[in-house]
Amino acid sequence: MDLSWLQTCPAGQTEGCIPAEQLLYLFVVVGIAVLVGVVAIRSREFSTATLVLMSVAIALNVAVGSLVVFLRLPIYLDSIGTVLVGVLAGPWAGALTGLLANLIWSILPIPGGGGPTIAFFAPVAGVIGLMAGFWASRGVFRLRADDERVGGFLALAAAVGAALVALLVVQQTIGLPDIGVEDEQQRLANQTQFVTIAIVIVLIGAVVGWLSGRTIFRFRPGEPRIATYLAAATALSAFALVFAILRLLFAPDGYFSTVDGSDPGFLGGADLTGLAFADPLGLVGALAIAAVVGYVAWVWASRGENARLFPVWVGGLTTGLVAAAISAPISAGVFGGVTGSGVDALVALYRTLGLSVFQSAFAQGLTSDPLDKTISYTLVYLILAAMPVTVRTMFGRGQTTLEA
Repeated sequence: MDLSWLQTCPAGQTEGCIPAEQLLYLFVVVGIAVLVGVVAIRSREFSTATLVLMSVAIALNVAVGSLVVFLRLPIYLDSIGTVLVGVLAGPWAGALTGLLANLIWSILPIPGGGGPTIAFFAPVAGVIGLMAGFWASRGVFRLRADDERVGGFLALAAAVGAALVALLVVQQTIGLPDIGVEDEQQRLANQTQFVTIAIVIVLIGAVVGWLSGRTIFRFRPGEPRIATYLAAATALSAFALVFAILRLLFAPDGYFSTVDGSDPGFLGGADLTGLAFADPLGLVGALAIAAVVGYVAWVWASRGENARLFPVWVGGLTTGLVAAAISAPISAGVFGGVTGSGVDALVALYRTLGLSVFQSAFAQGLTSDPLDKTISYTLVYLILAAMPVTVRTMFGRGQTTLEA
C-alpha cells in the first residue's frame, strides 16, 4: 500500500504529492462515503450476504478496472460490481460499494491500476450505484414484452436521442462556449451561456419524451404493438451499440491507432495500427457489421421475451450520461483532462479538433460513459440471468430482479 502521495505539496513541488485543494476534496469524498454508509445501514440494506457481495464487487471493480487501465482501453468497465450490488441490495449499498471501490483502488499497488487519480472520481461511482438501484426498482431487468411500462423507456430513449441531436446541432452551429477562459468576465458570460444552452437542450429532450410518451408510446397492458416497438428499439440499439464499439476500436483515430509500438513496455511493443482501418472502408465496414447485428437482434427480440435487453440498455445509457456530466468537471478542473487512462486519447483527439479542455472532457464523457455503462448493465443482466434463484433471493431486492 503506497500512501506516499497523500501529502500536501510544498511550494514549487508538483510531483509525488497532492495540492491542498485536492487533498481537501479527498477528505470531502471520504466524508461522503461515511455518510452514505450511515444512510445505507439505517435503510436496512445491509445483511451478511450484502457485505460479502460488496467485498466481491469491490474486488471485481478493481480487477477489471485495472486490466482496462493497463490495456489503455477508451472505456472503464470498473462499475460492474457497483451496478450488481445496487440491483441486488439497493441504491445505498450500491453507492457505498462504488465509493469504497474507488478509494481502496487508489491506494493499492496494482500493476496497471488506477492510482491516486481514481479516488477523485469516487462520487461518480457512488452515483452509478444509486442509479443502478433506482433503475432496478423501476424494473429495467424484468420488464416483459407486454408490459405497458415499456412505453416509458421508449419515450426516455426518444428524449435522450432528441437531446443528443440538439447538442450536435448547437456544436456544429454556434458551438459550445469555453468556460475555462482566463478573462473572468468572459468566463462568467460563457458559463451563463453554457448553462442556458444546457437547460434548453434538456428541455427539448423533456418535451420530446413527454409528447412521445403521451402519444405513440402510450400503451395499454398486453397491447400487441408493445412487442413490435420493443423489437424495433432493440434492433436499433444493437446497431448503435455495435457501431460505436467498432468505431471506438477500429476507426482511423480509434484505440488501435494509438498502439503503435512506441512504448516497449506496453503489450511487448506490439504495433497494432494495422487494425485502424482508413475511411471510407472502415466506416462502411462498421456500418455493415452493425446492420447485420441489428437485423439479428431484431429477429431474436421478436421471439418470446428476448427483447428485455432494451430497458437494460436505456438504464445503462442514462446512467452513463449522468456519470459523464459529473466526471467531466472533475477531469477538466482537477486534472486538466488528463487522468492517465485510455480515455486520455479521446480527450487529446477532441483537443485537436479545437475544443477546450472542459469541452474535450465532456465530449469524451459523452463518448465513453454511455457506452461503458450500457456494456456494464448488459453484463450484470447476464450475471443475474445465470445466477440461481436461491442465490438472488439472499439479497433484499433479489426476488424482483428477473422474472421468468
